Amino acid sequence: MPSPAHHALPLLTSSGARALLGVGISALFVFLFLRDTNFTAVGHAFRDADIVLLLLALLVFFAGTAFRALRWHVLLRPLVHTSPQRLYPIMAVGYAANNVLPFRIGEVVRAHTLNQQLGVPRSAGLANVFLERVLDGVMLALFLVLGVAASLTGLDGMHYAGDILTATMAFLVFGVSIALIGLYLIGRHPARAQAILRRLARRLPRLRHHDGAWIDGLIAGLRPAGDRTLLLAAFWTSAAAWGLEALMYFLVGQAFSLGLPFPVYLLVAAAANIIITAPSTNGGVGPFEWAAKEVVLIYLVANNAQETAVAYATALHGLVLIPITLLGLAFLWYFHVPIPRLLRGRGPTQDESAVGPESQIP
Repeated sequence: MPSPAHHALPLLTSSGARALLGVGISALFVFLFLRDTNFTAVGHAFRDADIVLLLLALLVFFAGTAFRALRWHVLLRPLVHTSPQRLYPIMAVGYAANNVLPFRIGEVVRAHTLNQQLGVPRSAGLANVFLERVLDGVMLALFLVLGVAASLTGLDGMHYAGDILTATMAFLVFGVSIALIGLYLIGRHPARAQAILRRLARRLPRLRHHDGAWIDGLIAGLRPAGDRTLLLAAFWTSAAAWGLEALMYFLVGQAFSLGLPFPVYLLVAAAANIIITAPSTNGGVGPFEWAAKEVVLIYLVANNAQETAVAYATALHGLVLIPITLLGLAFLWYFHVPIPRLLRGRGPTQDESAVGPESQIP
Protein backbone atom coordinates (compact mmCIF):
# COMPACT_ATOMS: atom_id res chain seq x y z
CA MET A 1 0.00 0.00 0.00
CA PRO A 2 1.42 3.43 -0.92
CA SER A 3 2.63 5.47 2.00
CA PRO A 4 1.58 9.02 2.93
CA ALA A 5 4.96 10.18 1.64
CA HIS A 6 3.92 8.73 -1.73
CA HIS A 7 0.79 10.90 -1.74
CA ALA A 8 2.40 14.09 -0.41
CA LEU A 9 3.37 15.49 -3.80
CA PRO A 10 -0.06 15.66 -5.46
CA LEU A 11 -1.39 17.49 -2.40
CA LEU A 12 1.24 20.16 -3.02
CA THR A 13 0.89 20.44 -6.78
CA SER A 14 -2.71 19.60 -7.70
CA SER A 15 -3.95 23.16 -7.38
CA GLY A 16 -3.09 25.70 -10.04
CA ALA A 17 -4.03 28.38 -7.54
CA ARG A 18 -1.06 27.44 -5.39
CA ALA A 19 1.29 27.78 -8.35
CA LEU A 20 -0.20 31.19 -9.10
CA LEU A 21 0.29 32.12 -5.45
CA GLY A 22 3.99 31.31 -5.76
CA VAL A 23 4.29 33.44 -8.90
CA GLY A 24 2.40 36.23 -7.17
CA ILE A 25 4.70 36.16 -4.13
CA SER A 26 7.78 36.23 -6.37
CA ALA A 27 6.35 39.13 -8.37
CA LEU A 28 5.57 41.10 -5.21
CA PHE A 29 9.08 40.71 -3.82
CA VAL A 30 10.69 41.46 -7.19
CA PHE A 31 8.66 44.68 -7.27
CA LEU A 32 9.80 45.58 -3.75
CA PHE A 33 13.36 44.64 -4.65
CA LEU A 34 13.49 46.84 -7.76
CA ARG A 35 11.29 49.70 -6.60
CA ASP A 36 12.90 53.16 -6.95
CA THR A 37 15.98 51.68 -8.60
CA ASN A 38 18.13 53.46 -11.18
CA PHE A 39 18.86 50.66 -13.63
CA THR A 40 21.63 52.60 -15.34
CA ALA A 41 23.50 52.71 -12.02
CA VAL A 42 22.84 48.98 -11.56
CA GLY A 43 24.44 48.37 -14.95
CA HIS A 44 27.47 50.40 -13.90
CA ALA A 45 27.77 48.31 -10.72
CA PHE A 46 27.79 45.12 -12.77
CA ARG A 47 30.32 46.60 -15.19
CA ASP A 48 32.70 47.50 -12.37
CA ALA A 49 32.41 44.16 -10.54
CA ASP A 50 35.58 42.08 -10.15
CA ILE A 51 35.00 38.97 -12.26
CA VAL A 52 37.93 37.12 -10.67
CA LEU A 53 36.40 37.47 -7.21
CA LEU A 54 33.03 36.33 -8.57
CA LEU A 55 34.62 33.19 -10.02
CA LEU A 56 36.45 32.58 -6.75
CA ALA A 57 33.12 32.95 -4.92
CA LEU A 58 31.62 30.30 -7.19
CA LEU A 59 34.46 27.88 -6.40
CA VAL A 60 33.94 28.51 -2.68
CA PHE A 61 30.21 27.83 -3.09
CA PHE A 62 30.86 24.45 -4.70
CA ALA A 63 33.35 23.61 -1.96
CA GLY A 64 30.50 24.27 0.47
CA THR A 65 28.19 21.91 -1.42
CA ALA A 66 30.86 19.20 -1.13
CA PHE A 67 30.68 19.57 2.66
CA ARG A 68 26.88 19.32 2.41
CA ALA A 69 27.30 15.99 0.64
CA LEU A 70 29.71 14.92 3.39
CA ARG A 71 27.12 15.90 6.01
CA TRP A 72 24.44 13.88 4.23
CA HIS A 73 26.83 10.93 4.14
CA VAL A 74 27.19 11.23 7.93
CA LEU A 75 23.44 11.43 8.51
CA LEU A 76 22.70 8.50 6.20
CA ARG A 77 25.28 6.23 7.81
CA PRO A 78 22.68 4.24 9.83
CA LEU A 79 20.64 3.75 6.63
CA VAL A 80 23.06 3.02 3.81
CA HIS A 81 26.77 2.42 3.25
CA THR A 82 27.85 4.70 0.43
CA SER A 83 30.21 7.59 -0.30
CA PRO A 84 29.78 11.38 -0.40
CA GLN A 85 30.79 11.26 -4.06
CA ARG A 86 27.82 9.05 -4.86
CA LEU A 87 25.46 11.20 -2.80
CA TYR A 88 26.54 14.49 -4.37
CA PRO A 89 24.64 13.99 -7.67
CA ILE A 90 21.50 12.94 -5.78
CA MET A 91 21.76 16.04 -3.60
CA ALA A 92 22.24 18.22 -6.69
CA VAL A 93 19.09 16.74 -8.23
CA GLY A 94 17.11 17.80 -5.17
CA TYR A 95 18.55 21.31 -5.22
CA ALA A 96 17.75 21.70 -8.92
CA ALA A 97 14.17 20.53 -8.42
CA ASN A 98 13.77 22.93 -5.49
CA ASN A 99 14.98 25.76 -7.69
CA VAL A 100 12.72 25.10 -10.69
CA LEU A 101 9.61 23.74 -8.95
CA PRO A 102 7.49 25.38 -6.23
CA PHE A 103 6.72 24.22 -2.69
CA ARG A 104 10.19 22.72 -2.08
CA ILE A 105 9.25 19.66 -4.12
CA GLY A 106 12.96 19.04 -4.53
CA GLU A 107 13.00 17.39 -1.11
CA VAL A 108 10.55 14.76 -2.40
CA VAL A 109 12.48 14.40 -5.67
CA ARG A 110 15.68 13.93 -3.67
CA ALA A 111 14.11 11.25 -1.48
CA HIS A 112 12.77 9.50 -4.58
CA THR A 113 16.19 9.58 -6.30
CA LEU A 114 17.83 8.24 -3.13
CA ASN A 115 15.32 5.39 -3.14
CA GLN A 116 15.87 4.78 -6.84
CA GLN A 117 19.67 4.75 -6.64
CA LEU A 118 20.38 3.29 -3.19
CA GLY A 119 17.14 1.67 -2.08
CA VAL A 120 16.53 3.89 0.96
CA PRO A 121 12.77 4.07 1.65
CA ARG A 122 11.35 7.43 0.63
CA SER A 123 9.87 8.15 4.05
CA ALA A 124 13.30 7.55 5.62
CA GLY A 125 14.91 9.80 3.03
CA LEU A 126 12.40 12.59 3.67
CA ALA A 127 12.89 12.35 7.43
CA ASN A 128 16.66 12.46 6.97
CA VAL A 129 16.40 15.55 4.76
CA PHE A 130 14.22 17.17 7.43
CA LEU A 131 16.99 16.53 9.96
CA GLU A 132 19.38 18.29 7.57
CA ARG A 133 17.05 21.28 7.42
CA VAL A 134 16.98 21.52 11.21
CA LEU A 135 20.78 21.57 11.23
CA ASP A 136 20.64 24.34 8.62
CA GLY A 137 18.35 26.21 10.99
CA VAL A 138 20.91 25.78 13.77
CA MET A 139 23.61 27.36 11.60
CA LEU A 140 21.37 30.25 10.51
CA ALA A 141 20.46 30.89 14.15
CA LEU A 142 24.17 30.92 14.98
CA PHE A 143 24.80 33.39 12.14
CA LEU A 144 22.10 35.67 13.54
CA VAL A 145 23.51 35.44 17.06
CA LEU A 146 27.02 36.30 15.83
CA GLY A 147 25.81 39.07 13.53
CA VAL A 148 23.52 40.70 16.08
CA ALA A 149 26.22 40.41 18.78
CA ALA A 150 28.70 42.12 16.44
CA SER A 151 26.20 44.90 15.80
CA LEU A 152 25.55 45.41 19.52
CA THR A 153 29.26 45.64 20.31
CA GLY A 154 29.99 47.95 17.39
CA LEU A 155 32.49 45.53 15.84
CA ASP A 156 34.20 47.08 12.79
CA GLY A 157 31.96 50.12 13.08
CA MET A 158 28.71 48.16 12.83
CA HIS A 159 25.57 49.64 14.33
CA TYR A 160 22.47 47.89 15.72
CA ALA A 161 21.05 45.38 13.24
CA GLY A 162 17.46 46.31 14.04
CA ASP A 163 14.50 44.86 15.88
CA ILE A 164 13.37 42.59 13.04
CA LEU A 165 16.65 40.67 12.79
CA THR A 166 16.96 40.53 16.58
CA ALA A 167 13.42 39.17 16.98
CA THR A 168 14.03 36.66 14.18
CA MET A 169 17.15 35.52 16.02
CA ALA A 170 15.19 34.95 19.23
CA PHE A 171 12.39 33.00 17.52
CA LEU A 172 14.81 30.90 15.46
CA VAL A 173 17.00 30.01 18.43
CA PHE A 174 13.90 28.95 20.36
CA GLY A 175 12.47 26.99 17.41
CA VAL A 176 15.58 25.04 16.50
CA SER A 177 16.25 24.27 20.16
CA ILE A 178 12.80 22.71 20.54
CA ALA A 179 13.19 20.83 17.24
CA LEU A 180 16.62 19.47 18.18
CA ILE A 181 15.41 18.30 21.58
CA GLY A 182 12.42 16.57 19.98
CA LEU A 183 14.51 14.89 17.30
CA TYR A 184 17.10 13.81 19.86
CA LEU A 185 14.41 12.15 21.97
CA ILE A 186 13.01 10.38 18.90
CA GLY A 187 16.49 9.18 17.95
CA ARG A 188 17.24 7.97 21.48
CA HIS A 189 13.88 6.26 21.98
CA PRO A 190 12.80 5.06 18.51
CA ALA A 191 10.51 2.27 19.73
CA ARG A 192 8.52 4.63 21.96
CA ALA A 193 8.31 7.25 19.21
CA GLN A 194 7.18 4.59 16.76
CA ALA A 195 4.41 3.42 19.11
CA ILE A 196 3.18 7.00 19.64
CA LEU A 197 3.10 7.68 15.89
CA ARG A 198 1.20 4.46 15.22
CA ARG A 199 -1.42 5.40 17.81
CA LEU A 200 -1.76 8.85 16.28
CA ALA A 201 -2.02 7.39 12.77
CA ARG A 202 -4.89 5.14 13.81
CA ARG A 203 -6.85 8.22 14.91
CA LEU A 204 -6.47 10.01 11.57
CA PRO A 205 -8.78 8.86 8.75
CA ARG A 206 -6.24 9.56 5.99
CA LEU A 207 -3.59 7.41 7.70
CA ARG A 208 -5.71 4.72 9.32
CA HIS A 209 -5.59 2.28 6.40
CA HIS A 210 -1.85 2.47 5.72
CA ASP A 211 0.31 -0.45 6.78
CA GLY A 212 2.60 1.69 8.93
CA ALA A 213 5.80 0.98 6.98
CA TRP A 214 6.15 4.72 6.40
CA ILE A 215 6.38 5.22 10.18
CA ASP A 216 9.26 2.75 10.33
CA GLY A 217 10.96 4.75 7.59
CA LEU A 218 10.44 8.07 9.36
CA ILE A 219 11.94 6.77 12.58
CA ALA A 220 14.86 5.18 10.71
CA GLY A 221 15.56 8.48 8.95
CA LEU A 222 15.70 10.32 12.26
CA ARG A 223 17.91 7.80 14.06
CA PRO A 224 21.12 9.86 13.61
CA ALA A 225 19.59 12.57 15.81
CA GLY A 226 19.96 10.23 18.78
CA ASP A 227 23.61 9.39 18.10
CA ARG A 228 25.82 12.04 19.71
CA THR A 229 28.85 11.15 17.59
CA LEU A 230 26.94 11.38 14.31
CA LEU A 231 25.13 14.53 15.41
CA LEU A 232 28.39 16.23 16.36
CA ALA A 233 29.98 15.23 13.04
CA ALA A 234 26.92 16.56 11.20
CA PHE A 235 27.18 19.82 13.15
CA TRP A 236 30.81 20.38 12.17
CA THR A 237 30.20 19.55 8.52
CA SER A 238 27.23 21.95 8.62
CA ALA A 239 29.50 24.62 10.11
CA ALA A 240 32.04 24.07 7.32
CA ALA A 241 29.36 24.18 4.60
CA TRP A 242 27.68 27.32 5.91
CA GLY A 243 30.99 28.97 6.75
CA LEU A 244 32.05 28.57 3.12
CA GLU A 245 28.69 29.91 1.96
CA ALA A 246 29.13 32.99 4.16
CA LEU A 247 32.63 33.40 2.72
CA MET A 248 31.09 33.28 -0.74
CA TYR A 249 28.66 36.07 0.21
CA PHE A 250 31.64 38.09 1.47
CA LEU A 251 33.63 37.53 -1.75
CA VAL A 252 30.69 38.66 -3.88
CA GLY A 253 30.46 41.75 -1.68
CA GLN A 254 34.16 42.39 -2.23
CA ALA A 255 33.64 42.00 -5.97
CA PHE A 256 31.10 44.85 -5.82
CA SER A 257 33.33 46.90 -3.47
CA LEU A 258 30.73 47.00 -0.68
CA GLY A 259 33.44 47.34 1.96
CA LEU A 260 31.27 45.78 4.68
CA PRO A 261 32.61 43.78 7.66
CA PHE A 262 32.25 40.00 7.58
CA PRO A 263 29.51 39.80 10.29
CA VAL A 264 27.18 41.72 7.95
CA TYR A 265 27.39 38.82 5.52
CA LEU A 266 26.39 36.43 8.29
CA LEU A 267 23.23 38.52 8.66
CA VAL A 268 22.71 38.56 4.88
CA ALA A 269 23.06 34.77 4.70
CA ALA A 270 20.67 34.26 7.60
CA ALA A 271 18.00 36.70 6.40
CA ALA A 272 18.05 35.59 2.75
CA ASN A 273 17.91 31.88 3.57
CA ILE A 274 15.32 32.14 6.33
CA ILE A 275 12.87 34.04 4.13
CA ILE A 276 12.99 31.37 1.41
CA THR A 277 12.23 28.48 3.76
CA ALA A 278 8.51 29.05 3.15
CA PRO A 279 7.56 26.60 0.35
CA SER A 280 6.11 29.12 -2.08
CA THR A 281 8.45 30.54 -4.72
CA ASN A 282 10.63 28.73 -7.24
CA GLY A 283 14.20 28.96 -6.00
CA GLY A 284 13.30 31.81 -3.66
CA VAL A 285 13.40 34.28 -6.56
CA GLY A 286 12.25 37.63 -5.21
CA PRO A 287 12.31 37.05 -1.45
CA PHE A 288 16.03 36.14 -1.44
CA GLU A 289 17.08 39.24 -3.36
CA TRP A 290 14.85 41.54 -1.33
CA ALA A 291 16.12 40.25 2.02
CA ALA A 292 19.78 40.41 0.93
CA LYS A 293 19.35 43.97 -0.34
CA GLU A 294 17.56 45.18 2.79
CA VAL A 295 20.26 43.84 5.12
CA VAL A 296 23.05 45.33 3.00
CA LEU A 297 21.30 48.71 3.02
CA ILE A 298 21.31 48.74 6.82
CA TYR A 299 25.09 49.17 6.66
CA LEU A 300 26.04 50.36 3.18
CA VAL A 301 26.74 54.09 3.00
CA ALA A 302 27.78 55.06 -0.53
CA ASN A 303 26.65 56.82 -3.66
CA ASN A 304 24.02 54.72 -5.43
CA ALA A 305 23.87 52.41 -2.40
CA GLN A 306 20.49 51.01 -3.44
CA GLU A 307 21.68 50.19 -6.96
CA THR A 308 24.89 48.60 -5.71
CA ALA A 309 22.88 46.49 -3.26
CA VAL A 310 20.51 45.44 -6.06
CA ALA A 311 23.44 44.39 -8.26
CA TYR A 312 25.04 42.52 -5.34
CA ALA A 313 21.88 40.62 -4.42
CA THR A 314 21.13 39.74 -8.05
CA ALA A 315 24.65 38.45 -8.72
CA LEU A 316 24.74 36.58 -5.42
CA HIS A 317 21.49 34.72 -6.02
CA GLY A 318 22.46 34.01 -9.60
CA LEU A 319 25.68 32.35 -8.43
CA VAL A 320 23.84 30.39 -5.75
CA LEU A 321 20.99 29.35 -8.04
CA ILE A 322 22.05 28.88 -11.65
CA PRO A 323 25.21 26.67 -11.63
CA ILE A 324 23.89 24.09 -9.13
CA THR A 325 20.54 24.04 -10.94
CA LEU A 326 22.17 23.31 -14.30
CA LEU A 327 24.33 20.62 -12.72
CA GLY A 328 21.36 19.09 -10.93
CA LEU A 329 19.22 19.08 -14.08
CA ALA A 330 22.02 17.24 -15.90
CA PHE A 331 22.09 14.59 -13.15
CA LEU A 332 18.28 14.50 -13.16
CA TRP A 333 18.37 13.61 -16.85
CA TYR A 334 21.13 11.06 -16.20
CA PHE A 335 19.12 9.38 -13.43
CA HIS A 336 15.93 9.42 -15.55
CA VAL A 337 13.93 10.93 -12.70
CA PRO A 338 10.29 11.01 -13.92
CA ILE A 339 9.36 14.55 -12.86
CA PRO A 340 6.03 14.63 -14.81
CA ARG A 341 5.11 11.26 -13.29
CA LEU A 342 5.94 12.52 -9.80
CA LEU A 343 3.95 15.71 -10.33
CA ARG A 344 0.91 13.62 -11.29
CA GLY A 345 1.34 11.73 -8.01
CA ARG A 346 2.43 8.45 -9.59
CA GLY A 347 5.37 7.10 -7.73
CA PRO A 348 8.07 4.85 -9.09
CA THR A 349 7.39 1.24 -9.79
CA GLN A 350 9.65 -0.14 -7.12
CA ASP A 351 8.23 -0.82 -3.69
CA GLU A 352 8.40 1.96 -1.09
CA SER A 353 10.41 -0.17 1.25
CA ALA A 354 12.64 -1.75 -1.35
CA VAL A 355 16.18 -2.03 -0.19
CA GLY A 356 19.04 -2.12 -2.66
CA PRO A 357 22.15 -4.23 -2.40
CA GLU A 358 24.04 -1.46 -0.59
CA SER A 359 21.23 -0.56 1.77
CA GLN A 360 20.63 -2.54 4.91
CA ILE A 361 18.52 -0.77 7.52
CA PRO A 362 19.16 -2.36 10.90
